[in-house]
Amino acid sequence: MAFKSPPAKVHSYVTKLLKANLIRNPPVWYPAASLAPPSPTFLRERDPSGANSHAQLQFEKEAEIKKQKEALAAGLPAPAPASASVQKELTRSSRSQKHLRWRTERPQKIVYPEDKLRRRFYEDHPWELRRPRCLIETSGDGTRRNWTSLLQPGRSIADLSGEDVIQYQLYLMTTGKSEREAYHIATEEFYLHRAQEETEARVAKAQAMAFGLKPRRSFVMNGLKREEAALREAERNAAKF
Repeated sequence: MAFKSPPAKVHSYVTKLLKANLIRNPPVWYPAASLAPPSPTFLRERDPSGANSHAQLQFEKEAEIKKQKEALAAGLPAPAPASASVQKELTRSSRSQKHLRWRTERPQKIVYPEDKLRRRFYEDHPWELRRPRCLIETSGDGTRRNWTSLLQPGRSIADLSGEDVIQYQLYLMTTGKSEREAYHIATEEFYLHRAQEETEARVAKAQAMAFGLKPRRSFVMNGLKREEAALREAERNAAKF
């Protein structure tokens, strides 16, 4: 019967074979596995990338450190960090599960800074969710990152959406503005572009009407016209009998 090593211990098993000179040449995957050894569980307890899972930006960290220093200078107790409550909850849950034989592994909750901004914007502008959006990039490489202005270079006013406002507000917050002030600036510029779009559409329609273009009836009006024609035809047929 052949020896079967668990998948998570294959790297250590091959390492022992190389040290004992039982294998001369390491496998092709050995250098990559040495740099990133497999985890004993499918879910890592800590993110190896070092990503911030509490959605805290750099300027927010600096403001928090500044508040702690001011409190210590004034002789007041330093405020607890933003992640203290989360750490306390994790410690409490780990203590309550010590008596259990198997601990259920759960993925960490990922939170992005845009989530809070997106929730507030669409609560104030619910009709923006009903605007049609094109999910296919027709020009450019789709990597627009210049958020110094709301309207990106090479884009028309009709392409603006709520996501542009959110990214623009997030950029303004990184420049030192508060969340409320950044929201006011981003939405004010957004309203100006929406007003310009409506004005351009109204002027274009007036120019087309001046050159003799007849406006198209809507689907509702077409349905009403057909209904009226059917009623008149039914009256004529009824008069024959």
